[in-house]
Amino acid sequence: MGTWEAEGDKHTARAYFTFDLTPYGGKRIVSARAITGETVVNDCDKPREIELWRTDPPVGAPTWNTAPAVREKVADVAYPNLPCGSSFIGVMISEAVRQAVADGQDQLTLMARIAGDHEQSKHYGRWIKNVGISLEHNTRPNVPDQLTVDGAACDTLLMTGDTGPALRASVTDPDVNETGGRDIVAATFALWPVDRPAERTEVTLDGQPSPARYVYQLPRGRLTHGNTYAFSVRASDRYDSSNWSPECRFTVDTAAPAAPTVSSIDYPAGWNGPATGGPGIPGSFTFTADSDDLVGFSYGESGLSSGFVPVDASGRSATVSYAPVTYGPRTLTVYSVDRAGNFSEATRYQFYVRYTAPTITDADPEAPAGTPRRLTFAPNMENVVEYTYRLNDGEETTVPAGADGTAQVTITPEISDVYYLYVRSRTADGLSSGEGWILLWVPEAG
Repeated sequence: MGTWEAEGDKHTARAYFTFDLTPYGGKRIVSARAITGETVVNDCDKPREIELWRTDPPVGAPTWNTAPAVREKVADVAYPNLPCGSSFIGVMISEAVRQAVADGQDQLTLMARIAGDHEQSKHYGRWIKNVGISLEHNTRPNVPDQLTVDGAACDTLLMTGDTGPALRASVTDPDVNETGGRDIVAATFALWPVDRPAERTEVTLDGQPSPARYVYQLPRGRLTHGNTYAFSVRASDRYDSSNWSPECRFTVDTAAPAAPTVSSIDYPAGWNGPATGGPGIPGSFTFTADSDDLVGFSYGESGLSSGFVPVDASGRSATVSYAPVTYGPRTLTVYSVDRAGNFSEATRYQFYVRYTAPTITDADPEAPAGTPRRLTFAPNMENVVEYTYRLNDGEETTVPAGADGTAQVTITPEISDVYYLYVRSRTADGLSSGEGWILLWVPEAG
């Protein structure tokens, strides 16, 4: 830049640098610093008088006759305290870059020159490195998504039975630094009754590295039965905030549905009635409740929920196939469940399950170790076709049943000990019985 002599001729030059701004459209320019360094200085006794000007982008390589129009001075690069020939010189040009991005420009052209009339003096001339820009920018966080209420995704029929539900949202930010680090992003939750928007409240949760899943836990009793609420979430990093997310609406319903009635032909009600079915043998049970917003029924034996069945097309009933776990008097506990997740009071359906395990007869109860022991299996079910048995935890053995449904087997325990023999029967229809067992005391031989 400036003036110098070469082979008796005098030369004067300016330098132009054009930067691509397209990656920064719509982003906030936090700071921008033009950086260069001196490689040759004609006269270190003269002060540094470098200027940066913004120009129109050049159509081609600039000449004195085709130089682009000059718009305004961006910065003075003087720095009298820096030594002559400094290899690193920086000057802030944040406003120029910020304005260019705000104006939607795709390029920024900077002209470097020696100030004023000194441009014609060879004592002020100098050579510099190509100018670069060290730029810090910020992208607005993305609009939060995946809004849920107590884990349920937002839809037009969202209900909750909780007066202090957990509101959740996912927050992300597109910015990534050179080392892969992410911005710290906070989440602001806004909540209001749909029919009273003036009662809107906002709570900002502490920032976390993006991406983050935020949970705003409302205190119990904050919301009231029968009201519909909406919430929305906005993400904020150090410099910018996203737009508010689409609102999520939900209605609070704390009223329990009606308790169900239970009926079954396969397992009739009552502990005094005839025993039916058997352990592991499924029966059909029908649940019915007089409520308008049912989603299904929760059921299980001994008061423990072991299954859930949704309502059928009627919206008020459901039928489930259920197999009791053991014989004798049993209780199936059933609850109605509504759309808000409320459970009804329990209905306890009592029924009696038939004992189906085979009867085991030991023909040689005093046989010592090493002596064959004859056992007979007799059915407690109709149409038994085979038996499967095992001694202690040994391998299972399957034997066919005779025409009368019984089977005889012989075992020979080799060691004096206490043994347990377990057996199940199976019918021609593939139904398995409960498990029968017998304790075998095997004395020592002799």
